[in-house]
Amino acid sequence: MSRAVAFTLALVMCMTLPDAGAGEAAADKPPSAFTLPGLDGKPHQLAEWKNKVVLLNFWASWCSPCQSEIRDLVAYQNQYGADGLQIVGIGLDDEAKLRNVHRSLEINYPVLLANTPDNTLMSRYGNTQGVVPFSVLIARNGEVVYTHTGLISREMFAEEVIPRLR
Repeated sequence: MSRAVAFTLALVMCMTLPDAGAGEAAADKPPSAFTLPGLDGKPHQLAEWKNKVVLLNFWASWCSPCQSEIRDLVAYQNQYGADGLQIVGIGLDDEAKLRNVHRSLEINYPVLLANTPDNTLMSRYGNTQGVVPFSVLIARNGEVVYTHTGLISREMFAEEVIPRLR
């Protein structure tokens, strides 16, 4: 393949891939209902966290940015849980691998399993590319208010999540 063709293909791919740090306000809409098994062995529904600010975080054990982000999410859950924040991890991987990460990073929030070929939860929230980490912010009133592809920065957390805890 010539350099010109390779360059053109690379340019086209970069122009069509989603921005890895993209975050966007979602038109207030109801979240997709779901029931997923948790690492605790129980089925969980989104409705369990009604009247809380819920941050759904889709991740996988093989994703090093996900593991880096989990450390921050553990700290946020510690700091803001009493204010109504509920982080919920959605693991897109083999259960044993998710358990290993859960144990080694001392995850202090529920982790649910969504690693089945027919699971469309992430795409129902707008991530049709399957990029992780991917987060969905749900306000206390149950509306999806923000989605984010990529790592959640401290600035994004301060701008999007903290004001909804007040």
